[in-house]
Amino acid sequence: MIRFRDFKFRTKLALALVAALLPLVVGEILTVRSMQGSLQKSAELALSNNVRQLYRIVALTHRSGRARHAAGDAQPSPPGREYLAKVFQGTRVGKTGYPYVMDARGTLLLHPLKAGENIIDSRDSSGRAFIKEICRKAVRLKRGAIGTIRYPWRNVEGGEPRSRMKIVKYMHFEPWGWIIAVGAYEDEIYAPVTPATRSALTLFGASLALVVLLTWWMSRLVARPVVRLHRDAQCLAHGRLDCVEPLDDRRDEVGELRNAFGSMAEQINRQKEELEHQVELRTRELNDSREQYRSLVENAVDCIVTADLSGTITFANGEMETLIGMRRSDIVGRKIWEFYRGGIDKARDIMKRIRQEGSIRNYEQQLIANGRSVPIMTSATLIYDAAGEPVGTMGIFTDVTKFKELEEELSRAQVDLAQAHKLRALGDLVAGVAHEVNNPLMASTTMVRVIERNLTADDRKLTSQLQVLKKCNQRITMIVNHLREFSRQTLLEKQRININQPLSNALLISKQQLLNLQIVLEQDLADDLPDVFGDANLLEQVFLDLFANARDAMEGQESDKILTIRSFAMQQLGEPMVTVQVQDTGSGIPEAIQDKIFEPFFTTKPMGMGTGLGLPICYGIIENHEGHIDLTSSADGGTTFTIRIPAMAPRLAGSADEDRADESQDPTH
Repeated sequence: MIRFRDFKFRTKLALALVAALLPLVVGEILTVRSMQGSLQKSAELALSNNVRQLYRIVALTHRSGRARHAAGDAQPSPPGREYLAKVFQGTRVGKTGYPYVMDARGTLLLHPLKAGENIIDSRDSSGRAFIKEICRKAVRLKRGAIGTIRYPWRNVEGGEPRSRMKIVKYMHFEPWGWIIAVGAYEDEIYAPVTPATRSALTLFGASLALVVLLTWWMSRLVARPVVRLHRDAQCLAHGRLDCVEPLDDRRDEVGELRNAFGSMAEQINRQKEELEHQVELRTRELNDSREQYRSLVENAVDCIVTADLSGTITFANGEMETLIGMRRSDIVGRKIWEFYRGGIDKARDIMKRIRQEGSIRNYEQQLIANGRSVPIMTSATLIYDAAGEPVGTMGIFTDVTKFKELEEELSRAQVDLAQAHKLRALGDLVAGVAHEVNNPLMASTTMVRVIERNLTADDRKLTSQLQVLKKCNQRITMIVNHLREFSRQTLLEKQRININQPLSNALLISKQQLLNLQIVLEQDLADDLPDVFGDANLLEQVFLDLFANARDAMEGQESDKILTIRSFAMQQLGEPMVTVQVQDTGSGIPEAIQDKIFEPFFTTKPMGMGTGLGLPICYGIIENHEGHIDLTSSADGGTTFTIRIPAMAPRLAGSADEDRADESQDPTH
């Protein structure tokens, strides 16, 4: 005969648990089903009573004489409508449920928040147009009948993280064409679970008592040998291998387990020593790796930032603190898009790219740091947990401000170099042309004078023709002079000067002419400018040409005419520079011809108004001062010429021969 005590331990335990838990499970299932059925019926009945009660109130309002007729459609009068609005607003169902009224077109007539809004196209979380369905079915209901609809709904405005089932009871009040609805979440209206809970607790208590009895009974059969095994295990845990008790005649798992303790003792002892050795090695490697990682991240020259999937920053290294100008404790916990130029839209675009491509590299954007916009290059990737699920992102930001500045300087330098080569080559050609043209021009001028002296009073026609010829020769002479200046035939007379001196002289000459044309003159000349090594007369010529160009650009303009002149010191690639800006509000220079304005003979002025040599001559003069001139302009209006000339070192006190020493360094002397 097989006794229960001889069953395998697993069989004993399984039988005991089944005997103890089966009634509990069955009872719980029956209780829950009973509770759900009861709650559903009572909740739906309550909702039905609510909508039926509201229907009666509307009907009483209609019959009480508070209705009016307009355009053939019965609608409540203003007092009646106001009364009903108060009734509906004062009615609540559950925690967040409420009644509302709409017409058959889906326009909310009475609603706590959205009265007057049309919601006919509203869809639930599954995409079903539930409002259309209510409107369609409501008008088909028999008088006094109640319709029911269930749908999943997520209150996004209330910040709900997931959808919940909602139930709506509705009736159709045909005289006014109203659809009266009362809706609430099922989990709210099913809240009164006390009766069902009591039943479940009673059943659970009975089941628990049964489990206790079974446990006491099982303990007599199982606990004693288990306690002995526990004692043996404690001995092994403390490294004592000689305290395992002798085997008995039990044929269940306990006996087999104790039989295996002997061989386990030896293996545990060997594996313990090996494990301790491995743990020591791995701990040392882990500490080294952690220290190496910390040093690498903290000392990185780029900003390293991690964020969770919601965009909340979880880590920022020291370089990020320096760039943003905030402490790390103030950075961590904020949203990453707070530091993006473009905000959350930019963050969404970056996250979309990361999800599509797995990572992004060298993504150029703007970062807001210390109240300014900083150009950065971003590389980012997803961070995964042990299960392979994405849990956040890691980004590396590289400040490319210096790179951008060098790139712009290189671009300007390349343009200046090309222009300089072009002007030098053309200057040599122009010098020869001017010399060759000047010889026959002098002969022509001499012959005109000889002929003019030999004319009689009767040669009036010939006299007028000679006058035309003289004017042509004068214009040719003027052009030849410009060509000579352009080809650098004029010697420079450089000395230490303050750039404001030729600038003020040019303003003194041009000021009245500018004022006569109603041009407002604004000056911002720095008082503490360092000196430059230059020719005051030639620099004055440059400024006069720029003022004349600005005057011509604003002549005849109806809008405000403003000429702004500034001088200030600055650093360019680490070198001190003195800068002069001439800014007008004229018609501007189209982008298509901006790269041509320093070319000789290029002009946009009408025939006879200019030779196209003014700006090229200015360019050559500034180049001879080891400086450069450039412009920014827009066809919509406004042009700014910027001149930069290297600044000299401050004058040393008691150095009387400094100017002469500077002049001796000028290659033009």
